[in-house]
Order: sequence, then structure tokens, then C-alpha cells
Amino acid sequence: MHIRTEEGRVAVGTQGFPHDPDFPHLIAASDPGAMLEIFREHLRPIPGRTFFIEDCVPFRFRCRQSVSRCVLQYTLRLVEPDTGHRREQWVTGLLHSKEGEAERVWRELRAADPGRDIPERWQSFEPLDFIPELDMVVEVFPFDRRLPQLRAVLGGALGPLEALLRARRGPGRWRAGDETLEPTRYRTELGAAFRCSIPAREARSGREETQRCYVKVFRNHHAEETYRLLHASARRPARDRSSYALVSPLLHRSDLRTLVLEEAPGASMQQQLLEGCDPAAIGRRAAQAVAAFHRDDLEIHRHRPVEDDLADVRRAADAVAWACPEFREEVEAIAREVLGGLEDVALSPVHGDLKPDHVFLDGDRVTLIDLDSAALADPTRDAAQLYAYLMGGVGLESVSRADTLAAADAFVEAYFACVPCSWRRRFAKLCAGALLEVAWAIFRHQEACWAPKVTAAVEEAGRALSEMSP
Repeated sequence: MHIRTEEGRVAVGTQGFPHDPDFPHLIAASDPGAMLEIFREHLRPIPGRTFFIEDCVPFRFRCRQSVSRCVLQYTLRLVEPDTGHRREQWVTGLLHSKEGEAERVWRELRAADPGRDIPERWQSFEPLDFIPELDMVVEVFPFDRRLPQLRAVLGGALGPLEALLRARRGPGRWRAGDETLEPTRYRTELGAAFRCSIPAREARSGREETQRCYVKVFRNHHAEETYRLLHASARRPARDRSSYALVSPLLHRSDLRTLVLEEAPGASMQQQLLEGCDPAAIGRRAAQAVAAFHRDDLEIHRHRPVEDDLADVRRAADAVAWACPEFREEVEAIAREVLGGLEDVALSPVHGDLKPDHVFLDGDRVTLIDLDSAALADPTRDAAQLYAYLMGGVGLESVSRADTLAAADAFVEAYFACVPCSWRRRFAKLCAGALLEVAWAIFRHQEACWAPKVTAAVEEAGRALSEMSP
């Protein structure tokens, strides 16, 4: 199955948003140039500070995942005119379909003193604003009405993280420097992650090293579930986890819904592919570890039935058809074939969000990170998801097509050499569904030139059904 691109259809590369009668301001809100001028006009620096907004970059949009709201995240690149210091600032725009709802929400949040307890280092603009011409509420990170504990975590509520890493240093008399906390990921209302770096110097030798850990803030109970899984894995004998490892937890604070995790050794699949390492070797090592994880006996209590997988594919198909209506027929045909071919299977441990930046390689050691979606489910879907991210080239734009294909093919061959042969029968349909989800992820993350990438992912989904089916 191939996507038609004959003359008269929307050209590949078009970046415009479709008109949406429920969200009439979405087209303007998705225009980086327009939003740059709007943010320059409306955002107010905190007293005593001056910022010039140099650029506005959309980086994550949640459109058509809710009938009542769109959540639009932007990165603003700031410069302080007095010092020349540059920094990046996350802001979120909330559009509501119901007339007057945005202003009501803004007034309600403003009455609750949104600037309260935000540490000075994390302050830039006033934390809350309202843009009347777009009927948009604007939240400035770290203010987040669904993650109120963010302010406490950034204010030091976890205590000195250096104490958690002290035992992991080598012998000697070490003196630790100041901790630095750097944001690495933020999903408005859902969660945030920070990298904590702590330099240290050994008094006698003068040797210096920097230790790192990661702080993850959750909206929901997944912090506790993830901690239980990682803690149980870390306590198992090394021989029971020689084929793969899970990153170890250092601290769990249930009151803050926050985890502190060790840094995974080595580099991710994504980074190694970007650095030009052998793609086939990378694919094989990852496959063997993922297969061992899928066949392990782990303390996972959350179940993910096939109905959830079907719902995800349906949502992705509907969203891609909305974002790229010129390909609606092809997307719907793929979705029908996928949705008609999935059925209940025996459940195994799955990662739930398996992609190249969640698999770390360090020699023969493979470590899986970000297991917040781990569950008992169809393991082949995990394999299909990683394959889809490789074939979609997500985050691998500078890697040649030949190398991503080599990594993907090696992964598939090595994975199915380690698992029951019956698992392969459903791989083609799961790949096609996963590629629709990757297409939607490319749009959602507002990747540069997203339209041709979405097109390629949908075309790859059709090819998976026609060429990979038994």
C-alpha cells in the first residue's frame, strides 16, 4: 500500500494546520512567527527583570486528543539585554472549545496566587497570563496547575541529592560541589524530568568527577508503581538480570509523587546511531535485551488489554487523518486492517514506551529506562513500537536510511530468534499500528518539516501490511 501524491493533492512539506471549527484560533496558535509577536506583547517579566524573546519554537502539541481543549507547548529563547545571558523558557497555551471557558479558568487560577513558592532561580515572566485575541490561557513553567509539587521539588523539598550518590563514589576523601538541576523533559499537566549534576573532587589525588541522577515528577500514581518495579529488580541477584538491566531507584517521595533515579551507563541507541556506531550490532544487542525482558518474571501488576492497544491505534489514525486530511483514505484503510486483526494473547512484561532513546548500551550491558508505562500486555507490540521509531527516523534525522534500516532489520531478526515463533504472526499489523502512532507523535512534537515525515511514516505502515504479512 502506497500513499498517492499526484498533482492536486496537498504538497508534501505543507506545514499548515487544518481549520478546526471547535478551535478557531488554532491556526494562529500554531504559527511560530505569530506567537512570537503575541508572547512579546503579552508576557510580563517579573519585577526587576528584563527579557527579550528572540524566538518561539513549538515543541509539543496535544490537539484532537480531547474534545474540550488543546494543549500547546512552546520553547521561548530569551536574552537578558543587560547581561547578554541566554536561556530557554517553556510556556504552555491552553485553548478551550467552550466559549468563555479559558477566561474563567484564568481568573480561577489567578485567584490562587500562581506565583507562590516558585524559587527565584526559576522565575522569568509572571506565571499566568490570558491572551484575549486567542482566548488562550498561558502557563509559564514551572507553574502547572496539575503538577503543583513542581515548585516544592525545585525549591529543595527532596533535600540534598548528593547524599544519595555519595556511596557510589570510589574510595577517598571527596568534597562535593553545588548541585545543578537542569530540565530535560516536560509534558504539561503530565510530568517533568530533570538531570541533577554534582561535581566532586578527591582531596589527595585532585581527581574530579561529576555524578548525575534524574528527578522525575509525576501527576499520578505511576511514580509508586515504577518505584516498586525498579526496586524489586535492583534487589535481584545479578545472574537473574545478566541479559538486561533496569535503571535503579535512589529515592521515592510519595507525597511529592517524585522519583530520583540513577543515571543509566553508556549511551542510548539513538545517540550511538547518531555517532555512527555499527547499526546492526546495536539492533542485535537491543533485541536480545528486550526479548529477555519480555520473557522475564517481573513484579508488574498493571494490565494492558488489547482494547487499549486498539483504542490507541484508533486515536492515532483519527488524529493523523485530521492533521493530514489529504491522506485520510489511506490512513483509514490501514487502521481498518490493523483493528480487524488484533486479538487477545497471553500477556508478558512490556516496557510500554519502547523507543531508541529508552535503550542504553554500554558494551554488552543493556539498560532500559523510563518504565513508567510498564505493564503486562502483548510483548510483540513493544517490539513493533521500537521498530516503528527506527523506521520513522524519529530523532535520527542525520542517520542514513541505510543505517536505520540495518538497525531495524537486525533488531527484528535477533528478537524473533529469542521468542516464540507464534509472536511473529501478529508483528506486521502491530508494526502498521505503531507507525500510525509514530506519525502522530511526529506531528504532536512539531518536528521540523513534520508533514513529509508523517507522510513517510504512513507510507511505511502501508508497506508493513503488504510486505511483512505472513
